[in-house]
Amino acid sequence: MVAVGVLGGLMVAIFASWQAIVKSSQIGITASVESHRNRIAIRSINDALTSAIMHELNLPYYAFLADTTGEFAAFSMVSHLPASFPGSGLFQGQPVRRVTFSVESTNSVYQLILRQNPILAPVEQGDEPYPVVLAKNVGEFNLEFFDLRSGEWMPEWGNTNQLPAMVRFRLGFARPGSKEVEEGRIIERIVQLPGQTVQAAWQRPVAPNGINTPNVNQNRPQTQ
Repeated sequence: MVAVGVLGGLMVAIFASWQAIVKSSQIGITASVESHRNRIAIRSINDALTSAIMHELNLPYYAFLADTTGEFAAFSMVSHLPASFPGSGLFQGQPVRRVTFSVESTNSVYQLILRQNPILAPVEQGDEPYPVVLAKNVGEFNLEFFDLRSGEWMPEWGNTNQLPAMVRFRLGFARPGSKEVEEGRIIERIVQLPGQTVQAAWQRPVAPNGINTPNVNQNRPQTQ
């Protein structure tokens, strides 16, 4: 009976230790996955901003839209995205796309959502862009824009036909079920955008005789 009791005690101790190991492992895996997801979110915002483009002849397609009036910021623009950008597999041969970043609530969890669609396929004329969850438990997402004229950071950007020189974004994460940002879980980056808008003359060259020649090669695909 003593031996059985000792064996039972050992089994209980082993089971308790095993449970602690499994729980610690699950916590570690969850933290690792969340950290990796957050890194992808930061890189996606950075890649979209650094590859932003705007063409003077097609400004309605290339508008830079930003909304910082709500609880969370949101912005949309056209970028020539790298093949490693999330969701690129859905847009083979279409690297120039409009991307939109916004924070939305799903089951009381605030998530940073990425949506994208080809530039020549407006949302209202096609399917709703497929949403990609970049980060979960978002507690803060703010944007600021550097104005070259004033030399100051602006909380809003109303020049939809112009790219800001730099964008400063701040992304903070909260505990699950809470909107309060945890100390030490705030990421802030400053990203420099491409220098200038592609001028109309570069898209529509002028012949040496001064005559505008927009249709020299009619079979050439439309410039994006």
